[in-house]
Order: sequence, then structure tokens, then C-alpha cells
Amino acid sequence: MLTQKQKQIFEYIKKYIKKKGCSPTQKEIGKHFGLVKSTVHQHIEILKEKGVLNNQTRAIEIAKNKKPSILVNIPLLGTIAAGEPIEAIEDKETIEVPKSQLSKSGEHFALRVRGDSMIDEGIFDGDIVVIRKQPDAENGETVVALINDNEVTLKKIYKEKGRFRLQPANPSLKPFFTKELIVQGKVISIIRNYENNIYISSELLASSGEIKNIYKEPLTLFRGEDISKFPSTRFQGSKTKLVNWIWDNTKNLEFETMVDLFGGTGSVGYMFKQKGKRVFYNDYLKFNYLTGVALIENSDTKLTDDDLGFILAKHKNVKYPDFIQRTFKNIYYTDEENRWLDIVSTNIGKVKDKYKQALAYFSLFQSCIIKRPYNLFHRKNLYIRKANVERSFGNKTTWDKPFREHFLNFAKEVNEAIFDNGKKNIALNQDAFDFNRKADLIYIDTPYISNRGIGVDYIDFYHFLEGLCDYNNWINHVDYDSKHRKFKNKKSIWTDRNLIYNAFNKIFEKFQNNTLVISYRSDGIPSVEEIVSLLKKYKKNISIKQRAYKYALNHHKTYEVLFIATD
Repeated sequence: MLTQKQKQIFEYIKKYIKKKGCSPTQKEIGKHFGLVKSTVHQHIEILKEKGVLNNQTRAIEIAKNKKPSILVNIPLLGTIAAGEPIEAIEDKETIEVPKSQLSKSGEHFALRVRGDSMIDEGIFDGDIVVIRKQPDAENGETVVALINDNEVTLKKIYKEKGRFRLQPANPSLKPFFTKELIVQGKVISIIRNYENNIYISSELLASSGEIKNIYKEPLTLFRGEDISKFPSTRFQGSKTKLVNWIWDNTKNLEFETMVDLFGGTGSVGYMFKQKGKRVFYNDYLKFNYLTGVALIENSDTKLTDDDLGFILAKHKNVKYPDFIQRTFKNIYYTDEENRWLDIVSTNIGKVKDKYKQALAYFSLFQSCIIKRPYNLFHRKNLYIRKANVERSFGNKTTWDKPFREHFLNFAKEVNEAIFDNGKKNIALNQDAFDFNRKADLIYIDTPYISNRGIGVDYIDFYHFLEGLCDYNNWINHVDYDSKHRKFKNKKSIWTDRNLIYNAFNKIFEKFQNNTLVISYRSDGIPSVEEIVSLLKKYKKNISIKQRAYKYALNHHKTYEVLFIATD
């Protein structure tokens, strides 16, 4: 027999899910009934004992006599944006779901959700949606839509005259309009991803035609501060899509401080900052270092409207140089865009606050990258943007969008990414071999040399960004004999196949007293076996984790490899 209060709690749980499409947390139950969390927990445990709720390790489910569900594997293809569209991802895993939750026919796949634009449909940040592949959908259905050639988003679709409306299920957000899109499938189920939630079997709730909720043990996804706050980037080699996996394989190591030695986009250091670790971000390239200053060292500074007004204005009392206009004419951007870059670069140089300047540079760098074919500066190819031809790649709409719009969008993103984890995090601009800060764990993700002996030369790919943040001295670095006005050649040990073995050996020796975590690719030089051999000289215990992963602009199947070396 249930007490009156227990009956009330039980009925509240059922009504809550029927109304909102998701389970209440114990905190929400406590707030509704005016109970402290310990009292709520006690009631839940009693309901379990009385057989009303199922007793599970990390979830509570309303008890019901039924046959066990048959589980089937479907592809888990990556991340879908329930918010601003993001780059399409081909990061293949599989996930088990009850067969009863799939359609009777057709192919199915799953996607992780990032963002909160569909919360009124019961789809939350961190959930996984199950999709049935289909090329079209009825008005009002929730679909996976491919837009701008290579961006995917999750929205309710409406076909209107001459266009499509992709409608968020969040009253605070505006709809997205487009003339062209490809429907890749329709949402048929949701896998919730909450800790401390009460889970009720979807069979009790779902009626014909409704989106159903699949409840199972919480998945090992990103916890704490959400990686979705990390600003979008199209930087080659970024580990943004792999940080969950990296955390899953390092979270049980004993460390409070870590070094992101080749910091790049900062996504890995940012993730460890979110996990409450003290982070030392380091990168040899200054434009990357400024990213570390903006996102990792910075704990509370943001760009204000006044800051943005100053940065984006042309000031009468400032004599603006025309270095970019003269040096890079018809190479990367139009004359008007080059003129804008000269003005804004000069203005950013006048910003006194270290963190505001870094935030502004970050916004400028991302604006420059997104307007480039291939998102690189390795070729003189403005003609690709200007050519009036059909394209199988890229997004001319994005390329032609004014710099100002891109800048404001990225400034908003980076502002939203700022948080304080209570630790004094530091960004540094040093050669890895000169780095001497003490930390428990060293994370190493060096430039990559393919098995064909071709190294990734980041300064050649992104020299334009490096020049922007050293505007007044840029002229001294330009190789005027090169068509794309790259930086003068500067040999790197990390891109030379004859020197790379010694480079790894030297770095492992330098940090032999630390826990080492090395991100690598299965098709690199040195080979995986050779990396292990080098590590064995300095570390006793070496574990290797592998994950299939498709890299941008690479059609070969490779594996992301994680070496973890401890004493």
C-alpha cells in the first residue's frame, strides 16, 4: 500500500513525462512538493521496494510486466546541431536500441544532439536521436536536414512558397530559412542522457504517431560544462569531435594539472578546463596562443557592444595602413574585404585589454577561415569563389557573407564559451622543447606526417592568421616569391620525416616523469609500433586506445590512436 505522498509523487512523475516528454529530476520533484533531496530520495527508494519503480543502478523505471526488449545495433554517426547548423560529421560508432523502438521497415541511424533549440519537443542537449532514413517529410515533422552542402541541423520542417522553414522548438530562438536542403531522415525516438533522472518506460506514454522516448543506462557522454559551448571551428586537425573519447580514456588517471603542449584550437585544453583541471595551454604559433588566451586563460572577460563598435568602425582620427590590400590583392579576398581586414586588424591592435584583444583576434581568425575554400591559405584561389560554376563542395553563400556578419557571430560564440573553473589556467607561446612548467599530465598532439612522408605544415596553411596578429611586422615574414604570399620557409623538426623520430624521442625523454597522453593517427610516421618502442624507453606501462575516424579532406580509413604512458 502506498502512502498519500508516495501516490502523489508517482502520479507527478507520470504526468510530468506525458506533458514534457522527459523525466523529472529528483531536484524537480523536491521543488514541486517542497521536499529536500534526501526526502525525495527516500520516497523513491520506498517506491522501488514496493515494486512500483524498477530498481536500477543509475535510473528509476516504472515497473511493468513485459517481455525483455530485443536489442539491435544501429550506426551512431556523430553529432547533430539542435541550434546553429554545424559541419556534417562522419564519426561512426554503433549503439544498441530496443527493436520495438524502430520502424518496422527502413534503415535507421542515431545522432548525438548538441544545442537546445528543440527542448519543447523533449529533445535536449546530450540526448541521442534515432532517425529513420527518408528523403522527405511532412510539415511539422522533426528532421535531420543537410544545408549549405556540409552542415546538418535538427529542426521541425515546413515547406513554404519558394523556401523551407526550419523551426526550432524553443520560443527564444528564431526559425532558419533556406531555399535548398536535403532531408536525410525523420526523428522517431529519443535516447535520454540525464544523470539523477527518473526514467519511465516509453510504452506507457507513447501513442501512435508521437515521438517515443527510449530509456536506458545513461551513456558515457560529456559531463560537467558542455563542450557545445566550445566555439565552432574549421581548423584542420582539431580534436573537437574527439574530446568525449579522450576524456573517457583519461578520466581515471590521477592528475589535477595538465599541459596541452601543442594546443592548436584549444578544444582539448578547454575540455580539461571544464573538468576542473588546471590547464597550461601552449602553442608555438601566435594565433593559436591567442586562442588559448581567449578561451583557457581568460575566465570572465567578454567583448561588450562598445568593444565591438570600436573594433568594427573606421575612425577618422586613425590613419589606416593598406598592407593587406597591397600584398594580397586577388589572392584570398576581394579588394573590399582586404580593406576591411586592414581596418579591423589595426583597431584590434589598439585594444588594451589582453583578453578582449584575444577574443577579438579569435573572432577575426574564424571569420577569415570560414570565408576560404578548404578553410586554408595554402593556395592563391580567390577565383574559386568568383567562378560562376556548379560546385560539389564548399558554400558560396558563406564565402560571400560580409566579414562583419561572420565576426559578430563568432564574437557571440566566443563570449558564450567563457567560464571560470576556479583554477589559474595559463596560455603560453613557446617551443615545446623549451616548455618547463610543472604538471601531472602532458597531452601531446604533434603535427602529423603521413605514411607517404608528407607533413602537415600549419604555418603554411595558416600563415595569413599568423600575420594578422603581428600586423606591424608582417612585411618582414612574407615570401614575395610565392604566389600566395606565404611566410618565409622555416624548417620544422615535426614536418621532416628524417628528424621526426628524434623529435618524439626528445619530447618523451623531456617529460618522462609525467603521465603522457599522446594523440596520433594510425597511418603516421613513425608507425604506432615505433611510437610504442620509443615510449618503452621511458615509461613502464603503455596502453593503446583506437577509434575509427574520418578526417576532413581525407577519404582513406584511418584510426585515431591514443597512447597512455604511466610509471
